[in-house]
Amino acid sequence: MPAFAGLQTNLLTWLILVGTTVGWVISVRLVPGWAHEGWPSLLKSLYGFVWLGFGVDILLRFLMLSYNAVEWGNGSPRLVAQTVDTVNITLAYCGLFWLLVALAYWFAVRRKGAGPLGIARMFTLDLVYAAALPTALLCSVLFYLTDGPTSKLLTALITPLSAMAYLYIVPATVVWWDHFRRPGPWWRAGSIQLVILLPALVHGWRSPYRENLAPLFLIPLIAALFAGRRPTLRTLVPAVLVCFLMATSFITGYRRIKWENARTEEVASEMRNAGAVDWFTGDWGKRMARFHSFDSMLLTVQLVPSARPYSGRSVLVSAFVRGFVPRFIYGDKGVADAGERFGTETWAFEDPVARDHGVVPIAPSMPGDLYDSGGVLNIALGALIWGALVGLVDGWKGHLPGYCSAALTALVATHCAMSVERDFDHSVAAFIQIFLLLIVVASFVALARRHNADFALDFDPTLERS
Repeated sequence: MPAFAGLQTNLLTWLILVGTTVGWVISVRLVPGWAHEGWPSLLKSLYGFVWLGFGVDILLRFLMLSYNAVEWGNGSPRLVAQTVDTVNITLAYCGLFWLLVALAYWFAVRRKGAGPLGIARMFTLDLVYAAALPTALLCSVLFYLTDGPTSKLLTALITPLSAMAYLYIVPATVVWWDHFRRPGPWWRAGSIQLVILLPALVHGWRSPYRENLAPLFLIPLIAALFAGRRPTLRTLVPAVLVCFLMATSFITGYRRIKWENARTEEVASEMRNAGAVDWFTGDWGKRMARFHSFDSMLLTVQLVPSARPYSGRSVLVSAFVRGFVPRFIYGDKGVADAGERFGTETWAFEDPVARDHGVVPIAPSMPGDLYDSGGVLNIALGALIWGALVGLVDGWKGHLPGYCSAALTALVATHCAMSVERDFDHSVAAFIQIFLLLIVVASFVALARRHNADFALDFDPTLERS
């Protein structure tokens, strides 16, 4: 079989793709501020990141596989062997998923106030600048302790401490927002703007994935957009592509050192000796295989329920249980093992050796995870839930000051962009946990500031109570 063989398609396949693509393009109008801001509004809303993620992980990925499903797949002809009916059904399910996400978002985003996120106003500029550096150092330590297989923390502590570590994004974004709103060249950043990005470096060092390093670029970019800076697309798109390729190259080399025990000198020598073109585009096929949501969905539809039954997992309920109930209260709640299960049960279904000995965790995709748990009905319900959650947060943060809205957007921007690629349980639970933790932390800050104000008033009654 030729190495460039693509998916089996027919006229119906392309009609489904056109219909899904047209609906996806039209749904961009749901992005808050799209009518008067245009493309920058995409990067200022959580829905915009989910919208971009679906376009890359499903639509663009399908076009890639329709041209080359071998080299851009996993190097085998298994995707090419899928029947045209399986491909059509998979594409139709993806279209249904996006339609219902957009519909739920449209209903949920219309908020009249900041809701529970109004407490984020507590993070004033003065407070943020006072807490930025201590927060960056504390979160760096938390990432060091919780990331990687060497973590010795109790299982019940890993999730809350990991979520706590991500909160460095809030003060970091506010500081960068304040930097960009000031007059003068944007590139004249001070030491504080650079130091507060330290947790992203530690996170990427301990857990070498692109999404862990992404805040290094997303925090300044989102802060700049909310501060009124608007880079041109002819500048932004090449810059994003270069950052993606550079991060991929460095992470690929570092993974060889960390996971494959390659010598540092050997990897460094290969990178130095590679030409400029090879350095950026080497192993391009492997890089393109990174976004495999449609692959995962296709394999799931092929196997379920014909080869194995629906799993019956209550992902629609367990996502909220994992999100709201701490593990030290309910120790039997589900764990984030969807990648391991999907890797052995579906991704390696035709490889008995891999099934018996385990494989590297593979993301099952959100619509694929929902379909595996109970079929097309679960896809519909899960899409409505996810769209409603994103809509609620986008609606609430629209009533907050610009710097607060920027911080909340940056806090889960990467999570939303990759949500289509992740399992439903993980995406929803992590989304809830991080905002719940933010509200708890902000509430403690508010109580502490009120206590200090009352304490000061007791000593000096002439002070006005704020």
